[in-house]
Amino acid sequence: RNRRERPALQSGLAVDLAIVGGGFSGLSTALHAAGKGLSVAVLEAEFIAWGATGRNAGFVVPNFAKMDPVDILAHLGPSRGERLIDFAAGSADLVFRLIRQHGIDCDPVQNGWIQPAHSPAAFEKVKSRAGQWAQLGRPAVTLDRQEIEALTGVPGYAGGWMDRCGGVLNPVAYARGLADAAEKAGAKVFEQTRVASVDRIADGWMLKTPSGSVRAGKVLIATNAYGWSLNPSLQRTYFPLKVFQIATAPLPREVRSRLLPGGQGVGDTRRNLFTFRFDAENRLISGGMNILGAGADTRVPQTIWRRLGRHLGLPDLPPLAYSWSGMAAVEPDFLPHLIDLGPGLIAGRACNGRGIAMTTAMGKVLADWASGTEARDLPLP
Repeated sequence: RNRRERPALQSGLAVDLAIVGGGFSGLSTALHAAGKGLSVAVLEAEFIAWGATGRNAGFVVPNFAKMDPVDILAHLGPSRGERLIDFAAGSADLVFRLIRQHGIDCDPVQNGWIQPAHSPAAFEKVKSRAGQWAQLGRPAVTLDRQEIEALTGVPGYAGGWMDRCGGVLNPVAYARGLADAAEKAGAKVFEQTRVASVDRIADGWMLKTPSGSVRAGKVLIATNAYGWSLNPSLQRTYFPLKVFQIATAPLPREVRSRLLPGGQGVGDTRRNLFTFRFDAENRLISGGMNILGAGADTRVPQTIWRRLGRHLGLPDLPPLAYSWSGMAAVEPDFLPHLIDLGPGLIAGRACNGRGIAMTTAMGKVLADWASGTEARDLPLP
């Protein structure tokens, strides 16, 4: 859907901002920077959404994976903490606003994101989490055992909470739509253009590719877990995590009507968290990590499929139709981060299980950096 090939860079180019990586971070930055009147080039080594962007499950989650607001304030202090909390809180709304504004065809549903608690202790934790976000004016609600079962169709959870601003979408279609929108705003987007080097020059940076070069005033490295070779110091700033996703064949209508009637996304509190949502064709989508040891890659999708049927009480779960995997970057504190690599050279990462919302919002912030805002004045650590 909305897939079109883009040319490789075949010549020299001069721009205000060069972006290495054609995923959510890079494309959102390109869109917002071009909207500010900057000349922008996106250089993608493979094709749009090739990396972690195209390998996630499509959940749009406007909160943090491990820290709650009180933890953020303790970790960063009141000033920086409040700015980061505001950044995250508005991230999902930004995603769906961009989809509406640019007419992106990506099956968006903004009916909320649900986090069920798998144990009474976990329920106490998520009650606190929901309360903290609600005190900040966010549409966060605590759900008791009966409410969580009614919303998800899954019995056995101790309770949970829902952020009503969350949602789901088709991540690859969303990324392609961002690329189209960035180009309409004036950005140049190149595929099959692997950046071999980024070198400091008198008036900025020089990026070399196999068949061209880009002279840029500023450079963003937006490659997540895939581009550390451009600057080896990046490899020391995150943990690589291999994740797997699956999609079943479409569910029968009578089964579909029982599960997630509101179309929300679900990610529970287990250590190897259990996630599920439906796509537009009523396929169940779920994911997980490789916890089976070396050589188990071929078994992981089947393990996720069996877990999906078991947790949802579906002995006749439709067969596994698709599976995919890839590397994601996880920060030690599970927060989005900017990495200063030199004057006018920065890297940004904001996945940590919250990639769609956080990286889209990061792009808006990085466009401010590209147009002159100092990195220290941005809401990201």
